[in-house]
Amino acid sequence: MRVRYQPSQLDFGARSICLAAVGVFLAACSSAPLDDTQSSGTPAASASGATSSGGGGGAAPPSSVDYEKEEYPAGPYGTGLHATLENLSFLGWHDPVAANYDQTKLEQVRLSEFYDPTGSKGIKLIWLNASAVWCSVCRSEMRDIKNNAVHAEFAAKGVQMVVTLFEDNKSGPAKPLDLHNWGAAPEHSIDFPLLLDPGFKLGAFFTSDATPLNLLVDATTMRVVASTMGYSTDYWQSVDKLLATLP
Repeated sequence: MRVRYQPSQLDFGARSICLAAVGVFLAACSSAPLDDTQSSGTPAASASGATSSGGGGGAAPPSSVDYEKEEYPAGPYGTGLHATLENLSFLGWHDPVAANYDQTKLEQVRLSEFYDPTGSKGIKLIWLNASAVWCSVCRSEMRDIKNNAVHAEFAAKGVQMVVTLFEDNKSGPAKPLDLHNWGAAPEHSIDFPLLLDPGFKLGAFFTSDATPLNLLVDATTMRVVASTMGYSTDYWQSVDKLLATLP
């Protein structure tokens, strides 16, 4: 059985908040959440399986000169709580609704676009989600986000929401058609950045049976400040509490 149920965990700096089991939404997959043993300095895995420049066996340097010039925190990068997130790049849509979920209009989206050290973009936190088509909990999470207008509420509070899709319904790499079907589904209607991760770049942070993964990243530093495996309906209350601790 793919999904095993367990409470998810949030680490907000020095304290942990355990999310209580609440109905169907807490259907969390197995795997322990990120911890400090993988904090800054641990190399992050790339789509090809190579590690980042933060450790041995570094990945090949980016071919784009513009990418090199982008403002972004220097490494070392890691895959644990309090580590700096690598400047990952994905294909997808910045605005899926404007793109009409068109598979021919996929564009490159980099995490550096959401880096906001001065606050000029109005982004305090980046919510980075990893989902799979086969994951019923992921679908429940997306429905909850739509039904409760979570995007509109938290965008106004300075949260940039980003969803990635890494596997299809047969546990194969997600394809553009999967991204279209996932985003355009009436019960989802995702209207914020929706990206493909067929190489499972975010797999460095968790295992594929631990979906969904929800990371919270401080946009001023690109450091991971919280991680959750699974989902519960009080998750966004916890995000509110974290926001209250930020400048």
